[in-house]
Amino acid sequence: MKLSKIFVAMMVFGSMGYAQKEATYEEPKIVGVPPSDAGRGLVRISDKEIRHYSGTRADVADYLASEDNGLTWTMKKAPQSYPKNYGGIPKESPAIVENPNKPGEFIRVQPINGFVFISEGGIDGTWRAVTKDGKLESNWKDEAVRKNLLTLEGIMRTPLYVKNGKRIIIPYHVMANGTKFHISDDGGKTWRKSKGTIVSPRHEVKAPHQGVRWFNNAVEATVVELKGGKLWALVRTSMDQAWESYSADGGDTWSKAEPSRFFGTLTMNTLARLQDGALVSLWTNTMALPENAKAGNGRWEDVFTNRDSHHIAMSKDNGKTWYGFREIIIDEHRNHPQYATLNGPEDRGKHQSEVIELDEKRLLISLGQHKNHRRLVIVDRKWVEATGRKSQTGCDMETQWTTHTYIPKKAGHCSYNRKNSVSLVPDPADASRQVMQIRFLDDDSLINRDANVDYRNGGATWNFPNGVEGRIEFRIRVAEGSQTAESGVQVSLTDRLFNACDVTTKDYALFTFPIKLSPKPHILVKGKKAALNPNDWNKVMMVWKDTKCKVLLNGKAVGIIDMVNKSPNGASYIHFISTGNSPDSGILLDSVRASVKRK
Repeated sequence: MKLSKIFVAMMVFGSMGYAQKEATYEEPKIVGVPPSDAGRGLVRISDKEIRHYSGTRADVADYLASEDNGLTWTMKKAPQSYPKNYGGIPKESPAIVENPNKPGEFIRVQPINGFVFISEGGIDGTWRAVTKDGKLESNWKDEAVRKNLLTLEGIMRTPLYVKNGKRIIIPYHVMANGTKFHISDDGGKTWRKSKGTIVSPRHEVKAPHQGVRWFNNAVEATVVELKGGKLWALVRTSMDQAWESYSADGGDTWSKAEPSRFFGTLTMNTLARLQDGALVSLWTNTMALPENAKAGNGRWEDVFTNRDSHHIAMSKDNGKTWYGFREIIIDEHRNHPQYATLNGPEDRGKHQSEVIELDEKRLLISLGQHKNHRRLVIVDRKWVEATGRKSQTGCDMETQWTTHTYIPKKAGHCSYNRKNSVSLVPDPADASRQVMQIRFLDDDSLINRDANVDYRNGGATWNFPNGVEGRIEFRIRVAEGSQTAESGVQVSLTDRLFNACDVTTKDYALFTFPIKLSPKPHILVKGKKAALNPNDWNKVMMVWKDTKCKVLLNGKAVGIIDMVNKSPNGASYIHFISTGNSPDSGILLDSVRASVKRK
């Protein structure tokens, strides 16, 4: 496995100093493709064996198996004793969990209005179905017998054992009614519903939105038991972030939901606690584009523009502070011109996930929807803890940068087709190298006048480890060619991924400043101008701490920016976007390097 080494030297700017040791870790590694959409079906069988079950309706189920703790995978057939998928849809697996107090006993629930099965003698042993009167039935293949089997209401997440394994809770939702919980105190034989319900507000039409988002009332809850026994739930909403709620009585009643620190719209979150007590959060830390004038009335999905990445953060202090906020992966098809319909018009992208701890150093994460987009990825915990990252755009654009824009006409299932909004061009100082060109695009296919959207402003966004204190430096050059009176680029530090073409980024960013290219190229910081050398590369540096950010050009201070929007997570992205309103040549962007300081 290829190792990546990060070397960060001593850096001193003003009163800020960074002294960081060499860190060695493995980059995230793709090791397989889940047989069904991520979110359910991943289960550890032994110290070495892990399986990911499919959601097939076939009489004999299949599953993806690893017998070397996640490194290599092969498809296998389940024995006849394993139940077929009687509920849900084939692209979604049943959820399977081992009873922590009874090794070899597994509970399995269907994703949607399905049966509850409990195994004896291991996952390949005898499976019996729970009946409506709380008994276990072996003859579940008989259609007449199945009429007496228990079905649990709603769309369910994976069961969670709490209270030292004495209770099982299963989050579920009926789409517009919020999240409730199925609760069992006898190992899954009898169930009741929670008294409390987690709910969230509706999205409202206000600037910059011209339409309303699909209403998801606190759905797809993920739950973790904190130290001390309190339960913490995150729920998917139509707002700009997941909302959170707490239970002090094992899931029966829940606190009033409030916005959490985890941004993300209409996407699934996943929480987990590791054996050493550390918490893991998996989600899609991406801001959707503003709803356009043709967006729906909130009753159904419109277009998803925030499912092309998957992120991880971790906490070692029971959720008080978090580090990471790193992209585990960005979608391989994010720039594809037929993105919306490639290999079938169903849900797609990198949202939804499950996680298994491989050992004290590594995690296995199943993520994504649609066979083109699902991945099994091994993540090194040291990589999550890293405090620096660097990129050279000519080498890393495909693997590290989000640069796509949209052809704003709905195609397939809730999707737009895409185009790359930037180009790679030769470095004027060294033709053997390539660099990124960011400009306003001459492409009318990126306009939908009926929907009142124009996605011609080219842009690029790049992720680095989060920090409330840090520095980032990059090299820019004025591109040769025509420039207009409005030609320029806006630079923002943000706490989440904004689409490359999102002109509203400045309204949500932590810090923003413009680079003007006409009539004379310069940086503008709070009314202070600093001239760019138009015939050479210029080094720009942003050094931030808490609510202030110093901007330097070629080693000289330009000014200090005040924070516009506070964030509990600090900065973890830099976003560049053209500010022109007609075709121009824009700027060239070469290398970027970020380093953060954590307390």
